[in-house]
Amino acid sequence: MKSSKPLAGLTVIDFSAVFAGPVCSRYLLDCGADVIKIETPGIGDHTRGVNGMSRIYAHFNAGKRSIAVDLKHADGQALVRRLILDADIVIENFRPGIMTRFGLDYDTLSREHPGLIYCSISGFGQTGPMATRAAYAPIVHAASGFDTVFGQSQDNDNRPPNWEIMMADILTGTLAYGAVQTALIGRQQSGQGDYIDISMMDAMMSLIPAHVQQQQSLQSGKPDVIGRYCPAQTQDGFIMISIVSDKNLQGLAAAIDRPDLLADERFSRAQRRARVKELIGEIEKWSLALPAADCETILTKAGVPCGIYEKVEDLFAHPQVVERQSFSSVSAEPLGEFLVQNLPAKFRQADTAVTPWAATLGQHTDEILSERLQLDSAEINRLRAARAVS
Repeated sequence: MKSSKPLAGLTVIDFSAVFAGPVCSRYLLDCGADVIKIETPGIGDHTRGVNGMSRIYAHFNAGKRSIAVDLKHADGQALVRRLILDADIVIENFRPGIMTRFGLDYDTLSREHPGLIYCSISGFGQTGPMATRAAYAPIVHAASGFDTVFGQSQDNDNRPPNWEIMMADILTGTLAYGAVQTALIGRQQSGQGDYIDISMMDAMMSLIPAHVQQQQSLQSGKPDVIGRYCPAQTQDGFIMISIVSDKNLQGLAAAIDRPDLLADERFSRAQRRARVKELIGEIEKWSLALPAADCETILTKAGVPCGIYEKVEDLFAHPQVVERQSFSSVSAEPLGEFLVQNLPAKFRQADTAVTPWAATLGQHTDEILSERLQLDSAEINRLRAARAVS
């Protein structure tokens, strides 16, 4: 029996949109926080799409209560300020300076609310010459050096790759989630909140530490060798095989009946990392005659790290995914029910289940204003007539 959600009782005011911020706030919500999503009247989060609801919006915003407030309106700013002063955490991913313009920046708010944890997510951070530049994941992938590193391992015309996967957003949102948890622990110890400045560019650079160190080693004349993994072709597809230790090589040699590989100097511990493609060439003399599933079975039995290249459409019925209950059903009108991914971390005691609904734009405006700010219907109607809320 799962216990109550570990972050129950905490309130998050979420100004973020698209992916990075919503990743962070949805994980906080899954762990029990009440997340109030501040959206622009008539527009909302851009991922809602033209019809006001999309599957990707619901994926990252399931369970968040939506209030539509015009932050350019003085009354709207005053309402949000009151919500923040009664909350624990703020998540925002505007360009640096926007929240200051609204009078909703950390320095201003923390004077009245010293325990506030305020997390700003941006493409390049709050300081530096690129701080105010617009940044989406593909821009940060390019600027961080990640795409260049990735492109170096591809057999193409040396054109940097363009990802469909918004890795910078997902990674940064996940790191922000961890940073907020750290700040919560710090607040328990000191009673003080904190300001978190997390940059998508810094997050992406954290993925290429070996190449960062290699460039520094080049300056000393002792370049580090970075071994690249390479997929091996099979009869009906590809399989990734990672030979990272002598034990892995021994298992491989036995599995494919190639004891000569153990004596081949090219694949010794000193040279193996730099000659991965040559090793894969030897493996393909065996793997091309077999289906990928058979290769995986044989190599796994021999203790060789490997994995088939799965298609997204096959994940929903994948035995590993099903066993771990990696997806949950969410209902969002007018789309009906569909699956979204659960928090990747599994807790033995804590309940971190996805909330099974996604709010329409402004669905909870009246509820939040009356519940948290004790406004009566007449005042709410006045604010709506003034277009401060919708």
